[in-house]
Amino acid sequence: MTFFESLSICAVNLYVLISGYFMRNSMKRDFLKPIGLLAQLIVFELGFCLIKELPKGNGLDFKTVLGYFSPSYWFVFVYIALYLVSPYINLVWLHLSGSGKKTLLLILIGLFSVYAIIPDIVQYFYQDKIYGASTIGLYGSQEGYTIVNFVLVYLIGCYLKDREESGKKTGSSKLLLLILLTVAAIFGLTYLEKAVTGKEIFATTAYNYEHPLVIVEAVLVFLIFRNMNKGSSKVINKLSVASFPAYLIHINLLEYCGIAQFVQENPALLTAHILGCTIIMYLISFVLYLIYDLATKPLFAVIAKHWTKRTYSV
Repeated sequence: MTFFESLSICAVNLYVLISGYFMRNSMKRDFLKPIGLLAQLIVFELGFCLIKELPKGNGLDFKTVLGYFSPSYWFVFVYIALYLVSPYINLVWLHLSGSGKKTLLLILIGLFSVYAIIPDIVQYFYQDKIYGASTIGLYGSQEGYTIVNFVLVYLIGCYLKDREESGKKTGSSKLLLLILLTVAAIFGLTYLEKAVTGKEIFATTAYNYEHPLVIVEAVLVFLIFRNMNKGSSKVINKLSVASFPAYLIHINLLEYCGIAQFVQENPALLTAHILGCTIIMYLISFVLYLIYDLATKPLFAVIAKHWTKRTYSV
């Protein structure tokens, strides 16, 4: 389980990195995009809330409903903030020279990744709160759950797009080796921290989103997939629409996966169970999104038609 967590902990960073890679040249934003994301959050979570809570016969109160939205869906709000300010980030990035971009990235990585993890590690080992030493905020890096980390990873995505356009490429075999080494390093750090402090593995600083190794892992995974000969992208584009709904929906499905039972089984069965649940939950998310899209597309079409000033450019 620790190995799989070490391999997949880069997923949030990877999503943001991909955004920077594809949106680097875009100077236009549409308010319907964040509204659409919030609409998905509200529809799916209210739906699961009603389906799961009403049969209990206890009624619904504000605290119960709020529990379906917070804190699990922090990503939605931070990502929307990034989406809305990203044209200005792009404007600055595109006006920098090549050396200026590298200098900016090195400064950001140094301040908000390499240094940012140090106060967290000290606090973790010291087992007491250390306020005011972080470059991100009074209470530390907040494990990378911040717009600061999102902007950093977004700009790394922009930089990778620059490298691609300049013809620079890293071989896939070398990338695979680097990924294995990175996963092994994250894996090892979790057990080192647990051995020294006695705290739970999944609460270690090695799993912080701003951790340099977690960011490096996201870059390496992205480069591996970018190098693949994917042939026709129609299937990928079709399935990719469920990536955001899968994030919203999977939390509501985890309790039906029998996790407590299967973690007691042998590793081969556990691995097969994890992969099977992942595929099934993604397919469920895909189907639910198609239903949602079919039901809401006419409404958003009417809004788009009458809300002519919903976009802005820089």
